[in-house]
Amino acid sequence: MKRHYDMTSLPPSGIYKKGTLKYEQLVSIVQKQTKGKSGAIATYIGLVKSPSIDDRKVHELEIEAYPTYSDKMLTKICADIEKKYHVETAAIYHFEGHFEVGEILVMVIVAGRSRQNVFPALEEAIHRYKTEPAIWKKEIYSDGTTKWVNK
Repeated sequence: MKRHYDMTSLPPSGIYKKGTLKYEQLVSIVQKQTKGKSGAIATYIGLVKSPSIDDRKVHELEIEAYPTYSDKMLTKICADIEKKYHVETAAIYHFEGHFEVGEILVMVIVAGRSRQNVFPALEEAIHRYKTEPAIWKKEIYSDGTTKWVNK
């Protein structure tokens, strides 16, 4: 798992401890790194929601990951997307730990020439981070019961 970054360059995609990266800083770094080559930056922020898919009231969420494998998978997903959609930057940052409703779980950033390649790249990145890396989610309900769910 990553620990500290100076935030002068974009951290690698991967699993990070909750609260270690800030959205505004990441977008600013991508904007500076593109140096006018990209005409669009698209982002996705995944939040803890309540109620759950089965309408149970979520009190909090616990995210666990296998960072060694997940870091490699997230890096591969981003490399695949950069190549397939001809985007300059694709980055996925998934957080682990305990989260309250409304807190950020994941940030995805894609920068490219225009919206025509950036939006489909972002959509694929979201789909793939939900299905490929070893990341697990446990919903903790207001009645004290818990359930491990698919991302």
